[in-house]
Amino acid sequence: MERGWRRVAIPWRPALGGLVCGAILCVSPMVAGNGFEPLQALLDGKLVVAMVAWLLIAKPVATAIAVGSGNPGGVFTPTLLVGGCTGALYAFGLHAVIGDAIGSPSVYALVGMAAAIAATTHAPLTGTVLACELSGDYALVLPLLVATALAAAWARRLYVDSVYTAELTRRGLRWRLTLDGRRVIESQQHTVDVV
Repeated sequence: MERGWRRVAIPWRPALGGLVCGAILCVSPMVAGNGFEPLQALLDGKLVVAMVAWLLIAKPVATAIAVGSGNPGGVFTPTLLVGGCTGALYAFGLHAVIGDAIGSPSVYALVGMAAAIAATTHAPLTGTVLACELSGDYALVLPLLVATALAAAWARRLYVDSVYTAELTRRGLRWRLTLDGRRVIESQQHTVDVV
């Protein structure tokens, strides 16, 4: 999305991005902001299937348009929302097939949220601890660890950079994590240790 916005050679790109996001917000005001409010409603079990599916589509699109056009904003909380929506929709699908034996969709939303964070940041323990702290339910540690480890491993196979290191790579600063610590690769000739 950012590459596409760069092709729009006008100085008021952020205003145009805001206008497009405003059109999305006219259809669904729940897409506004960083996503914390709908995420809380999702974890409380207050959203219906259609709204969860709409948020799964509209929130990433609106976030990509806003951030890609140059508006300030982050992707951390929207990633939580996308993962939570994915987990909840998975639970709704299981409920349609199996019935009430699956448990609460909120638990699946929590696991999906943690897995999405682990995949985008390549940090499975961060996703697990965050989900445990948000829920206060430490009985979920094992399923959270399994889900976040699988998500992070799969994401690393698909793309070597996390959402944060990808930006550094785009700006020409390459680094890799070694057993000795982080090593910034400035050029082909030498590297610099980062403490």
